Amino acid sequence: MARTIMILLLSLFSSQMISAQQSDQRIGELINTENWFALDKEYPILKDSMQVPFLKVVAEAMIARNFNQKERALECLNELLSNYQSDLGAGMFNFIILRAQLLEEMGRYAEAADFVKNVLDQLKGQGITEGLDAMEYFNQHVNAIREFPELNLSRPNHDVSVPFALKELKPKRIESWMRKKDERNPDAKSILMSVPVTFHGETIPFHFDTGAGMTFVSEKFVREKGLPLVGDSVTYTGNSKGLRTFIDSLQIGEITVRNIIAGVGLEDESEFLDLVGVGPILGRDVIAAIGETQICMNDSTILFPIETSPLPASGRNLLYNSHVEATAAGESLRFLFDTGNASNNACYLYAAYYNTHREAINKVATTDTISGGGYGSAGAREMKVVRPFCLSIGNMPIQLVEAVVDEESTLTDDHCHGNIGIAAVLQHRKTILNFRDMFIKFEK
Repeated sequence: MARTIMILLLSLFSSQMISAQQSDQRIGELINTENWFALDKEYPILKDSMQVPFLKVVAEAMIARNFNQKERALECLNELLSNYQSDLGAGMFNFIILRAQLLEEMGRYAEAADFVKNVLDQLKGQGITEGLDAMEYFNQHVNAIREFPELNLSRPNHDVSVPFALKELKPKRIESWMRKKDERNPDAKSILMSVPVTFHGETIPFHFDTGAGMTFVSEKFVREKGLPLVGDSVTYTGNSKGLRTFIDSLQIGEITVRNIIAGVGLEDESEFLDLVGVGPILGRDVIAAIGETQICMNDSTILFPIETSPLPASGRNLLYNSHVEATAAGESLRFLFDTGNASNNACYLYAAYYNTHREAINKVATTDTISGGGYGSAGAREMKVVRPFCLSIGNMPIQLVEAVVDEESTLTDDHCHGNIGIAAVLQHRKTILNFRDMFIKFEK
């Protein structure tokens, strides 16, 4: 379940802005199409032959930003906004928001709020009032948390191991849209992975969710634990609203994570999560801060190693937003690696995939009524189903009973082709998720 506030970077470069040189054209194309995996591989090869200086800085900023090198990304953004405003043109607004988002992710909340406010004041002073909604929203959003300290953690100088549990989700009550017997995929189950997390001396199972941009709790949890509510409501997924809270500390084994700004699901938006018994969610904010996670199926443990695994020879295949590079039928794709996707033997294909494979899918797909949901949405609707579907991540094959074509998903952007979750984890002895060197690796 993707639970992050995202303001998408728009295409920045028209053909007039890109040098006629082949290298500049290629890098500009990769930036415009947000093909970050190809940019990461091709930019080091092409950069010495590039002719447009600011395009180099943009490329380096976007590589650093998407591969979780926040300090380097901030350096590049500072250079762009200081030295290349005329080259950026209207795209400068997007880099202003991107810089503010980075500051927020780094826990520099007051700096992010002041930066955006200063920009807004300057623009309004010049008589510019149109097109400022995103900046106004972000300023309000981050100003509400300006006084909170940044997220940090402490851990012992050795590996930390915690048990995990696989829980089959079974509804507390059966709604009408759940009643259809699933004969298409009779072995299908909905399974989530939970880990024991200690909050103020109480051990609580938190669902381990790489697709959630932030740690997430319910409004009921906030009331019962006496947590504060922070600011006004914010948008999480599509039109779904929620609140935020501040959690002073959580313990995962011997690791203590402090100062977590967590999402809060409103009760009237959380019907599906409550219906199937999903509790608090440990999100990517905490998972990435720890650095590396190894999900070990043999003994049902999660290992947080003190020494992270070496980068595979194939290179980086993971973006900061949990998008992973996958391959299907020889084609390079981008999937959200989402352990909150509870299907044990299926994946989802999004509109970005369907729109470029429409004819092939329509030839082989069946249409069925699919039940499911997440925060803010639940129900059943007709969707296309492709059976079987195979892909690979890091040269490791993943065989799936089916792929459900979800053209209406609100969990991703136009450059993400699908969503795969617990099904991939269940097929491998070990799953290594590394947010330092940015890779996912499976071991048989």
